[in-house]
Amino acid sequence: MTSRDRPISFGRLALLALLVALAWFAWDTVFLYPVRILVTFIHEFSHGIGAVLTGGNIGKITVEADGSGLCWTCGGWRLVVLPAGYIGSMVGGCLLLILACRTRWDKYISLFLGLGLMAATLLYVRSMFGFGYGLAMGAVLASAGWWLPEDANDFLLSFIGVTSCLYAVFDIRTLMRIGGSANNDALMFSKIIPLPAAVWAALWGILAVVVLGFGLMVALKKSRD
Repeated sequence: MTSRDRPISFGRLALLALLVALAWFAWDTVFLYPVRILVTFIHEFSHGIGAVLTGGNIGKITVEADGSGLCWTCGGWRLVVLPAGYIGSMVGGCLLLILACRTRWDKYISLFLGLGLMAATLLYVRSMFGFGYGLAMGAVLASAGWWLPEDANDFLLSFIGVTSCLYAVFDIRTLMRIGGSANNDALMFSKIIPLPAAVWAALWGILAVVVLGFGLMVALKKSRD
């Protein structure tokens, strides 16, 4: 990995703190709606990756306008597939955050992410809204990587990384608001390992905060050169 040749400044710390606060307080607003849907895509594709890595395959993925999503898989280990949505969101978000802050690959990463999203949408997404969104957002990300300067891509990737890391926490907050009655990953996982769904949701939420903390620690570490 190619380190940035300038140390991480106080401005970087302030920017990341602002992004975390913005994500937390404005997550359910119309302003963050496109990012919220994107993170849902990452979550659902992570389920699919969990299936593929354990010998299964992806049937189809749907993402709806209300932010809900489903990933139909065949085969694979459900012990891995079910938590892979949150864990994949955390790991992917952490990696994006670190790459944005510690390298000068921002434009290439945005381009790759956009093209990857479009390809995955064409292959697997089978809901009308999700299909249109996946192609449109993929084009936006690829265009950002191609046309916008590095700093703009840096900001974009950092924000996607932060929100993806915290997706489990946002989901828990939503479930608490609706009384936890919805069918969700934690409830399904509790049928495999018999702990209350609330316990699994809390554990994944804590893990999300830990992963984000690790990502921020690495992202803000000063270069030795």
